[in-house]
Amino acid sequence: RRPPHRRGEGGARGERTRPQAGRGRGAPRAGPRRRAQVSLLMNRYVSRARNRVAWEGILTYENDLRTRLDEMYLDLVVDHDAEVAFKRQQDGDDVPRVLRREKALTRDASFVLIFLRREYAFADPDDGPVVITRDQIGEFLRAYREDGDNDGARFSRRVDAAINALIKPWQILEPDPAVDYLFTVSPVVVPLVGVDEMRRLEAAFRRAAAGRESSRPPDGEVGDSTFAAADD
Repeated sequence: RRPPHRRGEGGARGERTRPQAGRGRGAPRAGPRRRAQVSLLMNRYVSRARNRVAWEGILTYENDLRTRLDEMYLDLVVDHDAEVAFKRQQDGDDVPRVLRREKALTRDASFVLIFLRREYAFADPDDGPVVITRDQIGEFLRAYREDGDNDGARFSRRVDAAINALIKPWQILEPDPAVDYLFTVSPVVVPLVGVDEMRRLEAAFRRAAAGRESSRPPDGEVGDSTFAAADD
């Protein structure tokens, strides 16, 4: 003898209960690997200091992420010492461009970039973030004077333009919200300016300091879509 049918147990007699929407067959949850991949695609770079969760996801799934980005014609660059990662557009005649082409850095911004790289190299990691002042940048640029730089206002504009170029869109300098003349140097400057790039730019700087370099930026300077965001 069958037990009496109760309401709420499968609906009408003989009708199977259907799984509720969103349970069992819904979209998979965004796991650490997927979140790390999205962070890489949406940001110019991911650092441990700015996004620890995404950074740890990159470390855990580094090989998998490298493969997935390669399918999108992107290279994954991870600097474990600097604790920063970013994507880079692959080169090749038959490679479609995924990242937006960035405007190359100006001559002054390229000079300041190498200055920041040096400051980061000389800093003690135990001392915390690398912080520089506007006066330090200005003093560095004075070695590369141009015609008319005796005009204090004109030179001040040069300094501000170089700083602003490295704040946005490159995000290499981060202004201090409380003190307008202080800037934090991003650790991404370490893998961005490698040893070979540093040597090449330093040679250009020495020529500029000797007055043999034009006002154009050094050939092949850091620029383009080195670690650009996919849609910013």
